[in-house]
Amino acid sequence: MKRLLNSPNSNKNQKGFTLIEVLVASFILFLVLAAITMVYRGALLSSYKAERTLRFSSIVEPISEQVRIQIQESSSEEQLIGSGNMGEVTFNWVAIKTHQSKAPLKLNIGTGEYDTGNKTFNLWEVTLKLQLKKASRDYHFSEVSW
Repeated sequence: MKRLLNSPNSNKNQKGFTLIEVLVASFILFLVLAAITMVYRGALLSSYKAERTLRFSSIVEPISEQVRIQIQESSSEEQLIGSGNMGEVTFNWVAIKTHQSKAPLKLNIGTGEYDTGNKTFNLWEVTLKLQLKKASRDYHFSEVSW
C-alpha cells in the first residue's frame, strides 16, 4: 500500500508549531523584552538622578557655611566672589549686598533712654553654583552679616 504525503490523515500524526505560530510567539517575546528593558532603563536613570540630587543636597550645607564665614570676615565690600572644590563638586558663588542698616535702638532700663547700637547689619543675596561632572545646580539664599 502506498501512503499519500498530503492526505488528510497524515497531518494528525505530526506534532509541532506552524511558522505563523512561531512568528507570533517570537513577536510577543520581543515585545515583553523591550518593555522590560525600557522599565529597567527608566529605573536606572531615576536612580542616577536621585544619587546626583542627593550629592548636591548633602554638599550645600557645608559650602553655604564656608560662604557665610567669608561674608562675615569681609563685610565692608559691596560684592564678594569666591570659588572652590569640595570632593568632586566644584562651586562658585557671588554675594551682593542688597541692604545695609544700623542696629535698632535699645532701651536702657536703668536710665530710661534709648541707646544706639554701634553695629551695622548687611543683607546679602548669594548665588551659589555647584557643578558635578556635567551636571550643575544653582542655589539662591540670603545671608546676614554685621
